[in-house]
Amino acid sequence: MPLEPDASPCVIVVGAGAAGMAAAHHLVQAGVDVQILEASAVHGGRLRCHSDLVDFPLALGAEWLHADATALEEVFDRPVDVDLVGYGPDDRQLHFDGAAHEEPLEGGDLRFIRSSWLELFDRYVLPDIAEHVRFDTEVVGIEETGDRVLVTDSRGGTATADAVIVTVPVTVLRRRGISFTPDLDPERWKAIDKIAIWGGMKAFIGFGERFYPTFLTFPDSDTKAGQRLYFDAAHGHGSADHVLGLFAVGAPAEPYRGLDHDGLRDHILAELDRVFAGAASPRYRWHISQDWNTEAHIGQAYVADHAKWRRVRRLGEPASDRVLFAGDAYTDGHNWSEVHVAARSGRDAARWLLGWLPSA
Repeated sequence: MPLEPDASPCVIVVGAGAAGMAAAHHLVQAGVDVQILEASAVHGGRLRCHSDLVDFPLALGAEWLHADATALEEVFDRPVDVDLVGYGPDDRQLHFDGAAHEEPLEGGDLRFIRSSWLELFDRYVLPDIAEHVRFDTEVVGIEETGDRVLVTDSRGGTATADAVIVTVPVTVLRRRGISFTPDLDPERWKAIDKIAIWGGMKAFIGFGERFYPTFLTFPDSDTKAGQRLYFDAAHGHGSADHVLGLFAVGAPAEPYRGLDHDGLRDHILAELDRVFAGAASPRYRWHISQDWNTEAHIGQAYVADHAKWRRVRRLGEPASDRVLFAGDAYTDGHNWSEVHVAARSGRDAARWLLGWLPSA
């Protein structure tokens, strides 16, 4: 339903993804009145999971922790009860460039055992903020009027606040989905319009038995144009299910996008059959996929790993004392497009506001 004309929370948070939930959580715990306006019907943003096919969550969006375990305590401001697993010497990585070559497995990323980013936010953040979230409320206007900020939704509802934290994906701003009064400065619009953004998708394929290594990479698995790889999605879960995940962003994702359900299956199986001498097709059981480009209020995977850090830093700067930005793309330019970084930016925006909000 639309906003109530007389609604006047101290802070409005636009978006209920990782950054928005983290920002709201810190404000609520400090006793600030908060309203979270989420354009879709669900919270979590790109933390979506599927939990019906196997005995562990399939993360259709963000999946790994790209930091050590201490980052979780920073995100949630408390000890976090979750088991994590990395990759070791027994895990194999196969590289295919027309022929298969085994490569050393590198990287220190961690996976959640029978848990997910979404589950952790549901456990440690959502209970404190659930009553503050208004779903199906698409913000289309943000106007500073003296010492207040007026927020307008797509159905004409309005609300005022002392400040607003904007956490929408960059693509929403790029298509001018939100108007700002006064307008954002030209350098910020330049950063919004020119920063490199990767579209992307994920898929999970269930098989009757395992025939694949921990990772399967290709010549385009890590380039400035994008990334793609297959990975053992059941790794670390102690599951009897055999599930191979596909992660693809940027240009390498294009061959998979736009295919219907059966077309995607056929494309993936043909690709895997070439690598594994026909082993994939007879073992296929099911598949699911998520194309983030087609999500109405998201429209992207994330800002490219090789984006210009100065543009990221520009995106993360406040528009004013009362209009702040937070999220995986709105950082200090040292790191971006990771869940713990997005949550940290939301926390930092909340902490900044707590320094001067009258209700704080």
